Amino acid sequence: MTWFFWIIASVITTALANLFQRVVMRKKDSDPFGTTIIFQFLCGLLVALFALWKGFVFPSLGIHFWNLLASAILWGLSSLYLFKAYQMLESSEIAIITACGAVVTIIASILFLGETFTLQQFIGTTLIIVSIILINIQKRKTFTLKKGTMYAFASVILSGLAVTNDAFILRTYDVVSYTTLGFLLPGILLLILRPRAITTFKRLSKSAFSRPMVLLSLFYTAQAIAYYMALTGAGASQVAPIYRANIILTVLLAVIFLKERDNLLMKFISAILVTAGVLLIK
Repeated sequence: MTWFFWIIASVITTALANLFQRVVMRKKDSDPFGTTIIFQFLCGLLVALFALWKGFVFPSLGIHFWNLLASAILWGLSSLYLFKAYQMLESSEIAIITACGAVVTIIASILFLGETFTLQQFIGTTLIIVSIILINIQKRKTFTLKKGTMYAFASVILSGLAVTNDAFILRTYDVVSYTTLGFLLPGILLLILRPRAITTFKRLSKSAFSRPMVLLSLFYTAQAIAYYMALTGAGASQVAPIYRANIILTVLLAVIFLKERDNLLMKFISAILVTAGVLLIK
């Protein structure tokens, strides 16, 4: 299967994961820190089962140690901030805001991986930035950055750097084996930083929490494997923008299933601009 097949599969499963992440976090009493740890461990265990079947390969610490440490920090904090954002914003809003992750990945890929940046990519980047501004314009017609938006931006910057780090690791390491560590290591790091977050695990006994959490983990695991498979066949600056096509799909699904219909026209305009932007960046 080609890298393009894998990235399209990642787009679809990401859109579904986005919806379930909002379902998990939209209750006011939700705990972003504990939920992030549960999420990392569930995804890690799911990928580990596949990795054991396929053949898990242990990393060479002499080669990968610092990159694995960077992965744990970058993905751990990125996931935490994203769960915080989902607590405050609609899934369609976050999908649009996180599109600027393509810009971060491109910049990082140019600086660290030696990839190029063209005029077409500049125009695409501009469209993405405009869409971010539009989605943050409230009914009073002014531009306001919400707290949730700031969390989403922080997550985007960290994940953009993390993806570039992933691309470097995957040059010399097995995809599925790395995906396993890419989930488990951030979860372990966050649990070390806040041990009391383990009390959140009690919520797994409640079906209202466990069902969407398991579905979120399943879809996110599938998209992660598909994404990394795509990275093995194409550059990070090519894969990352196409991946952002999940934005318009997320907006549509959120309207249908989560009834996210506030500021609907602005959301669709922003989603179209983002889609055009990522296609230009491709």
